[in-house]
Formats: sequence, C-alpha cells, structure tokens
Amino acid sequence: MTIDLLRDIRSFRVAVIHPRDAEMDELLRQLRRIGCEVTTHWPPPKERPAGVDLIFLDMTKLLSEQGKLSWSADADGPPIVALLDYESPTVLQALVEHGVCGFVGKPVRPFGLLTTMFLAHHTAAEARKAQRRLAKAERRLDGLKKVAKAKAILIDSRRISEEEAYRLLRERAMARRTTIEAVAAAIIDATEILSSENRCV
Repeated sequence: MTIDLLRDIRSFRVAVIHPRDAEMDELLRQLRRIGCEVTTHWPPPKERPAGVDLIFLDMTKLLSEQGKLSWSADADGPPIVALLDYESPTVLQALVEHGVCGFVGKPVRPFGLLTTMFLAHHTAAEARKAQRRLAKAERRLDGLKKVAKAKAILIDSRRISEEEAYRLLRERAMARRTTIEAVAAAIIDATEILSSENRCV
C-alpha cells in the first residue's frame, strides 16, 4: 500500500490556492518535479476545487485577506495542506476549522514536501475509513434499538416471550425477503400511527 501510494502521489492532481509570488513559483516547481499536475487559484475559489487529490492552501494569506474559505472541509474531499510563515493561536484555530491534514513552512523547501503529501493523503484516507466504520456502527446500533422496541411491542400486544417475539420478527423478515430491522421499523411505525389515531378519537 505504501509503495502504491507513493507512486500515486507522483501523478496527483494538485490545487494550489496561493497568490502569485516567489513562494508559489517554488512550490509549483517542486510539485512539477515530483510529477504532479497542478492548477492554481487566487483569490480562493467560491467552490472547492473539483477533480483534485490534494489542496495546498496559503493559510496565513487567507487569514489576513479573507478570514476563511467560503466552502467547508469535507471528509470525502481532498486533504488540505496549509502553507504557513508564522504560528499563532489564530492560525492554529484556523487549521482545525479547515480540517487541515498537514503543513509546509515558508520558505518552501524541497525536503519534506513529499513526506507531507504522503502523510496528509494517508491521514485523510484513514479518517474516511473511520467515518465509514462509525456510520456503519451507528446504523447497526439504530437497528438493534428498533428490534428491541419492536420486540417490546409484540411482547406487550401478543403476550409472548422475548424469544417468540424475535422468532416472529425473523420469520416475517424471511417471508418478505427483507431485514429484521426493516420489519421492526414497520411494526414501530404502524404502532405509532394507531396510537396517534386513538388519541384523536
């Protein structure tokens, strides 16, 4: 995986959000030397650059001129690497708010650039995996809660045991070729509708 990622980085599409100056020229020179395809932007675009693998952002210039980007960081979007020429509490806060995955100090030097790109991309990929795992776990937990609630409804309405309630849910799911969670949700919805209608009578 590591070798493949390093190989991929050499063909990255990179967006550089930075005013045109000597620092930008040096960064472009180093990125092209690595083999990246580069597009440049300034002022920062109103929409996040599309079709890119990585974004370099002049954070200190952004803070001094605009304060913040008009688009927010997205876990599924390209990782952002900040370019910094000083540190301060304001800068550090901005790094967090923009979801920055790495930084390059100014003046830009060749050493460390490839490593920063590698780590930023790897960190963002791991964060996306963790987000997907969390979403899956939350869906699973929500499903378990629905099953537990549907079992309680069946136990109360049919005067059956918890095992019998679960067996009934499972049989209905198999008969309808759906999940137990879907059957549970349908039972909960139907019960809530009937309860609402009874209150209105």
